[in-house]
Amino acid sequence: MNASTPITIDGKTYPKFSLNLAITGFYNPETGQPDASIAMRLVPTKVENEVVETADQAAIGLLRGHLSEIADPAELAAVAAIQTALQTLVFAKGL
Repeated sequence: MNASTPITIDGKTYPKFSLNLAITGFYNPETGQPDASIAMRLVPTKVENEVVETADQAAIGLLRGHLSEIADPAELAAVAAIQTALQTLVFAKGL
C-alpha cells in the first residue's frame, strides 16, 4: 500500500505501508443489526534492493473499535468498500 505522503524517520524514507487488518463481524444482540470490531494498523515500510524494512515504532492505528461507533466519513467509506468486497467473495464462492 502506498503512503499518500512518504514518512521520513531517522533520515530513511518509507513510501509504503504494510497493513494489519482484523475484522470480527457479529450481530448486535440488542438491535439485531450487523456490527463489527475493527482494528487497522499501517506500518511504514520501504523496499530497496529486495530488502524490506519496517518502522514498527511509527505504526499508525486506525479504525479501532466497533463499526457502530465510527463517525469519520473516510473510515466509514473504507469499511463499506471492504464489506462490499467480502460480500462479493462470499457470493462468488457460493457460500
